[in-house]
Amino acid sequence: QAKTYDYSPGDACQLSIPTTDTKVRPRASGYRNEGTSSQFVICGMGGYENDTVTAMSLRFTAMDGIARSMSCTGYTGLPGWPGGVHYSTKTVSVPATGYGSQSWTASDFGGNAGEVIFGGLNLSVTCTLPPNVALQGFESQGLIDVGN
Repeated sequence: QAKTYDYSPGDACQLSIPTTDTKVRPRASGYRNEGTSSQFVICGMGGYENDTVTAMSLRFTAMDGIARSMSCTGYTGLPGWPGGVHYSTKTVSVPATGYGSQSWTASDFGGNAGEVIFGGLNLSVTCTLPPNVALQGFESQGLIDVGN
């Protein structure tokens, strides 16, 4: 059975380098960078079943109507675990209006399109969040075995 898990960015995301000097904060309208400089933000997944995720996606929007780009790195794996860790960095286009989405699939981590993401452990995305950009959601899509 196809299954999608949605994560609120207020729960799933946090600063990679915690500080009280940042203007990045969770709001009802997203995990927002209201400051003037880019900040490293990590969004991690919880609640999915291991070896079932076929894609993970991050949604984002510009808060001021100006298009931007940001660098985001998807991660899967576990140090010392067979297969190790895998990273996949992408340049993400944030549209001036509406919202954008970027996905990572097995093919981004050395697997084949349509397969589950190798390992599917510690799935996360770290972004350099530009000023006036808000993360709107984080989700996983997967295939769950519901029995025979």
